[in-house]
Amino acid sequence: MRTSAIAASSLGGFLATARDGNDPAINAWVDSIRQRGLSAKDTALEVVQRLVPVGGSVDEESARNAMDHAIAHLYEMEPNADIFNLTDDQIASLMAYTVAFDVYNRVQLELGRVFEKLQYAPQVVQSRLGQVLDYIMVVVNRSMEKARAGGVERAMREIANAALQDALTVFAES
Repeated sequence: MRTSAIAASSLGGFLATARDGNDPAINAWVDSIRQRGLSAKDTALEVVQRLVPVGGSVDEESARNAMDHAIAHLYEMEPNADIFNLTDDQIASLMAYTVAFDVYNRVQLELGRVFEKLQYAPQVVQSRLGQVLDYIMVVVNRSMEKARAGGVERAMREIANAALQDALTVFAES
């Protein structure tokens, strides 16, 4: 989960810097993205590619996927959000979503084996996975609120590991 925590922290730091406009290199990159007139989805993909390049390890791919889903989730929750002008609360939420989706990816792998072994019907599997995602989002968001006081990267790693362990314990036995 270290990669997930680093990805979430990098995303938060990058978006805060982009919003504040205090790094000339990032400012130039943001200006080039804006000039291209990309859609919100394409802009999100550009951000993800900048922070987690293609061709990495399984952990990096999971973090990429989680970051992409997190940004999409932000846009679902707040359709008018400007990714380069997010509030601190929006950035914190985006970081939490990134960790939550990465934890969810890992839970899916583990529970998938359990569901296969127990031969659950596809409808039951989908229902349970939906419950898992909802649960993970709540756990990670609560933990993120506590972590915002300081030491976010370390706290993000701890949040991710605790959420993964908690979700596996709760949902593997149900």
